[in-house]
Amino acid sequence: MPGPDGDRRLLVLYGSQTGYAKDTAQRIARQGWRRHFVVQVQAMDQADRAAVFAATCPVIFVCSTTGQGDEPDNMRRFWRFLLRKSIPHDALGNVAFAVFGLGDSSYQKFNFAAKRLFRRLTQLGAQPIVDRGDGDDQHYLGVDGALDPWLAGLWAELLSRFPLPRPIIPDSVAPDPSFDVEFAAGSLNDSNAQDAPDPDGHPALLVAADRLTAAEHFQDVRCFRFELEAPGPAPLWGPGDCAVLRPANQAQDVSAFLAAMGWADNADAPLRVAARNPVGLPERIPGVTTLGWLFTYYFDITAVPRRSFFEMLYYFSANDDEKERLREFSATEGQDELHTYCMRPRRTIMEVLDDLPHSRVPVGYIFDVFPEIAERSFSISSAAEVTPSLVELTVAIVGYKTLMHKPRVGLCTRWLANMPLGQRVHLRFARGTMQLPNDPATPVIMVGPGTGIAAFMSFIRQRRSDGARSNYLFFGCRGRETDFLHQRHLEEWVDDGSLSLFCAFSRDQDHKIYVQQRIREHGDLVWSLIGEQGAAVYVSGNANRMPDDVRQAFTDVVREHSGGSDESAAAYILAMTKAGRYQEECWQ
Repeated sequence: MPGPDGDRRLLVLYGSQTGYAKDTAQRIARQGWRRHFVVQVQAMDQADRAAVFAATCPVIFVCSTTGQGDEPDNMRRFWRFLLRKSIPHDALGNVAFAVFGLGDSSYQKFNFAAKRLFRRLTQLGAQPIVDRGDGDDQHYLGVDGALDPWLAGLWAELLSRFPLPRPIIPDSVAPDPSFDVEFAAGSLNDSNAQDAPDPDGHPALLVAADRLTAAEHFQDVRCFRFELEAPGPAPLWGPGDCAVLRPANQAQDVSAFLAAMGWADNADAPLRVAARNPVGLPERIPGVTTLGWLFTYYFDITAVPRRSFFEMLYYFSANDDEKERLREFSATEGQDELHTYCMRPRRTIMEVLDDLPHSRVPVGYIFDVFPEIAERSFSISSAAEVTPSLVELTVAIVGYKTLMHKPRVGLCTRWLANMPLGQRVHLRFARGTMQLPNDPATPVIMVGPGTGIAAFMSFIRQRRSDGARSNYLFFGCRGRETDFLHQRHLEEWVDDGSLSLFCAFSRDQDHKIYVQQRIREHGDLVWSLIGEQGAAVYVSGNANRMPDDVRQAFTDVVREHSGGSDESAAAYILAMTKAGRYQEECWQ
């Protein structure tokens, strides 16, 4: 819609997996507001595609990269639409656009989603306003190291096309809230007070939560089993796919938070929420809700706050010293201090607000300050064609001590760990990054140390059902008696001849042994499988050093048995990767 100063509109579309790209899009919107633009922010999959193709205003795209160079879930439909061959090559000829990507250059496919998006938009005739921006977590200032100068160039170019009608609104002025939020008279119906189900989710009941590691072992890994209430006639997921869950905050944390904010007396009072823009309310939020519901099911109060949190909190601080700290944390030059204060010790939103007792958020701004609880994805360990109603997840309960010597447990894994049997959840299914060969006769080599075995349990179950017996698993853990995950099933499959298992128990002897050493030890077999029988290789687990070490082990096997050079062996593995015969699914 035209703004009060003419057609000064901006459309900001994001693709976000964990919330960072959405946060960046909202930051761009706030800066646009200061420059008197009317800004609309949406996930790419929410956007009206026809309106995007006919846009007369600049369109700014912000996206992260997930998995192995993949698009985030909430931009995949939009991306698949852009790839249609039927779209004319000049379909976006009248669209001016900009793209900023958020990524980590330690990954091989750094910012792939943003790079592909930029290239495809130009192929369809869209005109770039500025060069693509590539945010990098490895920069000493994080993503902001590239974002701040990119935004400066973007605004300079936009203001040359759309001159300011009035001076820029100074940073000292709080932006308008995104929603109208006010307490309403009356009381809520029971239906309004319940956990809002995911409209795309499948209801399921937790039927088992068995610990897989020894009781004395430091790492608690559990096998959670959910029974679907309505499985459906067709399989809902395939081998390698993920179950997506949206956790909730713990009741005691919510009570403590609301008390600290001064909202305890109004926790259950009806709260009316109305959007100030055409996008409307998120579909999970009822028009009338409560603070208790929002801070249990919608807002993440245990997250480590980002820079934008401090930028917004600054406006509501009633203490000069706190205000100065917030100003410093909000500035580009203060990001080292913010990292030391917040990121390194993993200080949560609740802990920050405890540390800043004179900085409190008005109810009307809660949607602009607090982040949404992000969905979590877990590889599924069961096979839908074998047990269509059973969804099995292999989950490590995240627990550690911060630099402040405070114990910390992950929001989702704590939610799962405390979940009583029989509780209903809503599961959504998402395509994984690893896919089995179409021909069950193709040999499969799986490398899955630790919880990297999760997806491979589904692989093996599916292939056993298909009669495939050329299944080779390299599994690694600390000890046979401490964290040999799914030991009973694996040994049963070895006994019946459907699995060849090679274990690396790193702490069961004087010298440490890892899966990459087992791969080299069995180089004759590995080369026979990949070099002569066309085997597919799958690697899953922690993304620190393991994927590179495993890739090097396979490269060494190829070099030794093919008689080639280091370069030709690396090229061989790269060719396998491009052909889909070497796949990785790794995480931090």
